[in-house]
Amino acid sequence: MRRTLKVLVCTLLTLGSMTLATTAAAQDDIDREGERCISVTRLRSTHVVDDRTVLFYMRGGDIYRNVLRHDCPGLKRENRFSYKVTVSRLCSVQTITVLENFGGSLNRGISCGLGKFYQISEVEADFLRYGERSGIQEEPEAVELPEDETP
Repeated sequence: MRRTLKVLVCTLLTLGSMTLATTAAAQDDIDREGERCISVTRLRSTHVVDDRTVLFYMRGGDIYRNVLRHDCPGLKRENRFSYKVTVSRLCSVQTITVLENFGGSLNRGISCGLGKFYQISEVEADFLRYGERSGIQEEPEAVELPEDETP
């Protein structure tokens, strides 16, 4: 008699928690060539991962991760920031300023220094945003087990 066992096959990225993944990603930056600046005219959107990591989504599909030089208190909580540019470029020598919501109005909070911009894949960006949930396949895969040898 043959038994068929349905096994849910999950493709999980195994870097651990998002905090550890961010730290590991920062260590990985040592091996990558970072960009000093990005063009704000190409900037489509941003996503704050935590108090030290911001993703920059560009027109054309490129994604850059910026790990700030230090923690930026309130950045994740407020999930918004401002910056000033003079030549349509945002560079690692510049700062972002957390925009805090007080009584329905936005006020300037702490300013934090940017780091270099490192191009990452969409898979890496999804992992930073959603953690291991981003790697789970939707469809289960059927696996056929060998016939039972016992009489």
